[in-house]
Amino acid sequence: MNRSEKFIITGGPGSGKTTLCNALTRKGFTCFEESSRKLIKQEAQKKDGILPWDNLEAFADLVMKDMLNQFEASNHLTGPCFFDRAIPDIFGYLRNSGFEIPKSYYHNLSQSSYNPNVFILPPWSEIFIQDSERPQTYDESVNLYYALRETYTDLGYRLWELPTCEPEGRVNYIQNVLAQLKEVQVS
Repeated sequence: MNRSEKFIITGGPGSGKTTLCNALTRKGFTCFEESSRKLIKQEAQKKDGILPWDNLEAFADLVMKDMLNQFEASNHLTGPCFFDRAIPDIFGYLRNSGFEIPKSYYHNLSQSSYNPNVFILPPWSEIFIQDSERPQTYDESVNLYYALRETYTDLGYRLWELPTCEPEGRVNYIQNVLAQLKEVQVS
């Protein structure tokens, strides 16, 4: 699969990314689950598990490995696929917490060519819920949204902000953007 078909969905915690990915999957698209949530569940089961609120840098390494595996798996697909967060999100989380981005992360990103168009979900207080994998407050989620927005922009991605509406409306928005991008490629 070429980079033109590897799309990132990002946004602060609790903005509806997983729900959107589930709706895209029902429409027949391939979506890769959010590495962070999966790893938090796994690590929380271990006696000495690595959790982001205890050791963000070590947790970021775990997430990086998982995201690289996801990217590799996407190389064997055809048609558009979506990532519920991707490598630039790690940059945003680290920056938001005041950590430097390791040089190896920049190398990993350069080897993982995602589509330059990224779908970002804005903060949405009406659907925000805290849970065991999402301990952030709504205000922290909003701060992360802005950190992610700045990070993606700094890295040269074009952001498409999705409306706050039902998942089907968000899927329609994405499909319309995909159609526009395809027209631009053909022209």
